[in-house]
Amino acid sequence: MIAWLNKLRPGTSAPVGDAKWAGLAKRGAGFAVLVALLALANGSALLRPVDDGLAETRFRLLQREPSGTIAVVEIDTPSIRAAGRWPWGRDRFGQAIENLQQAGARSVGFDVDFSAPSQPQADAQLAAAIRRRPASVVLPTFVQPSRKAGDAGELIESSPLGALSDEALLASVNVPADDDGRVRRYGFGFGEGAAHRQTIGGVLAGADPHRSGTFLIDYGVRAEAIPRLSFEDVYQGRFDPKLVAGKNIIVGATALELGDEFATPRHGTLSGVYVHALAYESLWYGRALTTLAPGVMLALALLAAFLMRPRRGAIDLRKLMAVHAAVAAAAVLLPLGIQAVAPVSLDTGIILLAQALTLIWAARAELDRRAAAIVKARESSLLHAALHEPETELPNRRALSADIAKRLERRDGMALAVVAVGIDRYPIMRGAIGYGLATQVVQQLARRVSKTSGEPKIAHLSTSVLGLVMSANSAEGLKARIRDLELMDPSLQVGEHAVDAFVRLGVAYLGPHGQTAENLLEHASIALDQARQLDRRLVVFDEHAFVDPSLNLALMSEMRHGLRAGELSLHYQPKLTLADGRVKAAEALVRWRHPERGMIAPDAFIPAAEETGNIRALTEWALAQAIADQDRLAAAGQELEIALNVSARLLGDRDFRRKALRIAASRRGQLTFEITESAVVENPQAAMAAIAAFRQAGLGISIDDYGAGLSSLAYLKMLEADELKLDKSLVSAVATSTRDRLILKSTVELAHSLGMKVVAEGVEDAMAQRALAKLGCDVVQGYLVSKPLPTADLLAFLNRRRTRAQAAR
Repeated sequence: MIAWLNKLRPGTSAPVGDAKWAGLAKRGAGFAVLVALLALANGSALLRPVDDGLAETRFRLLQREPSGTIAVVEIDTPSIRAAGRWPWGRDRFGQAIENLQQAGARSVGFDVDFSAPSQPQADAQLAAAIRRRPASVVLPTFVQPSRKAGDAGELIESSPLGALSDEALLASVNVPADDDGRVRRYGFGFGEGAAHRQTIGGVLAGADPHRSGTFLIDYGVRAEAIPRLSFEDVYQGRFDPKLVAGKNIIVGATALELGDEFATPRHGTLSGVYVHALAYESLWYGRALTTLAPGVMLALALLAAFLMRPRRGAIDLRKLMAVHAAVAAAAVLLPLGIQAVAPVSLDTGIILLAQALTLIWAARAELDRRAAAIVKARESSLLHAALHEPETELPNRRALSADIAKRLERRDGMALAVVAVGIDRYPIMRGAIGYGLATQVVQQLARRVSKTSGEPKIAHLSTSVLGLVMSANSAEGLKARIRDLELMDPSLQVGEHAVDAFVRLGVAYLGPHGQTAENLLEHASIALDQARQLDRRLVVFDEHAFVDPSLNLALMSEMRHGLRAGELSLHYQPKLTLADGRVKAAEALVRWRHPERGMIAPDAFIPAAEETGNIRALTEWALAQAIADQDRLAAAGQELEIALNVSARLLGDRDFRRKALRIAASRRGQLTFEITESAVVENPQAAMAAIAAFRQAGLGISIDDYGAGLSSLAYLKMLEADELKLDKSLVSAVATSTRDRLILKSTVELAHSLGMKVVAEGVEDAMAQRALAKLGCDVVQGYLVSKPLPTADLLAFLNRRRTRAQAAR
C-alpha cells in the first residue's frame, strides 16, 4: 500500500507540461489511492485489533464498581463434585430457588438448559418451586440450528418444558459472538413480533421488553467484584442472606468442564453467566454503549486525511510530527472523554490509519527528496552489499551464481561441480563462543576451503553454509580435489578458543543436460541436506534418486480427484482373538486403483499426503467410509470392530479432531484409532488432549507400531489407551529367539497391568502364533489370518468362518 503512495508522492518532477498542474494531478491521484485504502480497511476487519486495543484501554481507565443489584450463583467444579454427577437432578435447582427466595432474592434467572425432561419427581419439585412465586423466576431459551433432515440453515428456539415455564418468565440466553469469536455486543432481544424474545440481561434489568437490536457491553464494570456464591452453598443454605436480599440472581455454569466460556475484549475468557451479568450492569447503569456507523467514521477519517495531506514544496519534519502527534492524541483521548460522560464508544482506528498513511506519505516524500543526492554516492557500496554477506564480508549466493554462470560459458569441456559446505552443529558452537567469534570461524573456514580447493571465491550461502564452484581438466581430477575438501583439517584457532569446525559436503556435478547456475546451487544444497539427514560427510546429488516435490503435488491433486471419483477404497485385514478363535475386529487400510497407473502403493501416496497436508482429507474420507462399510457388514449379520490409522500430524489439529468426532458420532459399531507412539513423543500435550477427546466420545485408542523405535515406558504409562499393538519387528523372531520372547513377555505383562489388550501384527506362521499365545498375547493380525480384503471378500471370509464354527459344534 505504501509503495503506491510513494509512486504518487508530491515533489517529483513532471515529465511534460506544466509542473504545477502535474504536481496537482499527482497529489490528487495519491489522495485517491489513500481514499481507496481507507475504504478497503473500513470494509474489512484489518483495524479490529487497533479498535479493540483502544476500547480495552478506555474500559480500564473508566472502570466502575458493580451496581450491587445482581449476584451470580456459580455452577462451579466443587458444586459438581458435591452432586456427584452432571447434569444433576432438577430438584437441586428447586431447592436453590426456595433458599434464594427465602433469603429475599428479588428474582432468579437461569442460564441452564431445561428443554428436555429429566426425572419426573425432580421436574415436579422444580415446577413447584417456580409456582410459589410466579413471574419471579426467569428460565432460558436457546436459539440454535435445527438438526432435522431438510432443515439445514433453519434456526429453532429450544424452550423449557411447559410444566416449568407456565409460571416463569422466559428470556434468551444466546450470546452473539463476532466473527473473530469475541463477545463485544449483547442483544436487547431476538426476533420480531410475536416471536420476539427479550434477553435475560434485559429481563433482569427491567429494560424495554419490546426493544430489539444490540448494544456494546460496558466492560469497564469490574466483573471480579460482582457478588458471587457457589451453587452448593446456596443449595445447602450455607450463605449470608444479605448477599442476595433484594438482588436479582443469575445462575450459570463457571466450571471449565462445562465449556460455557467466551472470549471478551478486556476480561479475557469469561463464563457466559458473567457476560449476562455485565450486560445487565450496562443496562442498569444506562451504559448500553452505542457507536457511530462505519460510514460516518470513514467520512471523518477522509476529512482528517484531506486536512493533513502533504502540500507542495519542502516539509518541516518536526512540525509535521507535532501536528500528527496532536491528531493521534485527539483520536485517542477524545473518545475517552466522550465515553466518560455518555454511553458512546467511538472506534477511531480508521482515523489513526488515515493519520498514519498521510504521515508516511508526507515523510517519505520529504525523505526521498533529501536522499536523492546520497543515492548516487552510495551506488558502488550498495552494489558491494548486494553481492556480499554483511557479517562475514564474503560473497553471497548471488555472487556465486554469477560466477558459476561465467564458468559455464567458458568451461571449454572442463569438469565442473558446485559444492555446498555445511558446518556441523553450528548453532551449538555459536552459543558456546558467541556470535562474533562464530563469524570469525566462518571467515577462517572460508580461507581454509579456498586454500584446500584452490578456488579464490568462497561464498557465504546461509548461516552455516559456504559454497564454491570447482573445475578441473578431468572428472577424476575434480573428484580428487573434492576429496581433499572432505579430508580437510577441521581444527581452527579463534581468539583463545580451539574450535573443530567439522564440515559436510553436498556436491552437484555438471551433467550432460546443461544445468543452469541456479540448478547446480539448488542441487548442491539438496545434497548437503541429504548428507545431514543420512549422517554422512559427503553426498553427491543424484537426479534419479531425487523426487521433485512438484511430483508429490501432482500426485496429491490426482488423489483428491480420486477421492471424489471413487478410485480409493478400504481393504480390511482381520484380527484373530486367540482366546476363542473368533475374528471380532479388522484394520482398515487404504488402497488406490488409479485409472492410468493401476494400483498405487500406499507407501507412494500416504507419505506425500502427510507432507503436503492432504492427509486430513484422506483420513476424514477413510473414517466415513469405514463407518459405512461397518454398517454394511452389520446389516449382513457381521458385527465387527474397525481400527483406523490416524497420522501423527493430525493429533494437534483441533479442526480435524472436531470433524472426526462429528463423523464418528454416526457410527453404530465400535471404532478404534491406531496412533503411533512417535506421535505422542513429538507432541505429548496435543496427543494427550486428542486421545482424551476420542476416548470421551467412546472411541478406542490403540498404540500402533510399538517397538518399532525407541519405545518409552514413561509415555506408555501416561497414555490412556485400550490396546497395545506390537510392531512386526518384535514379532518376527518370537518363535525362535529366547531374547525376543523375554522382551515380548515383559511387554505383554506390562500392557495387561495397565489395562490394555495386546495385538501382534505381522504374524505369518502358526509357530509364531502359538508362541504369542503362550506369552499371553490377546489378538494376532497378519497373513496367517488373512491378507487385507475388500469389503465383499471380508464378508465372505467372515461367513465362511462362522459356517465352519457352527459345523464344529
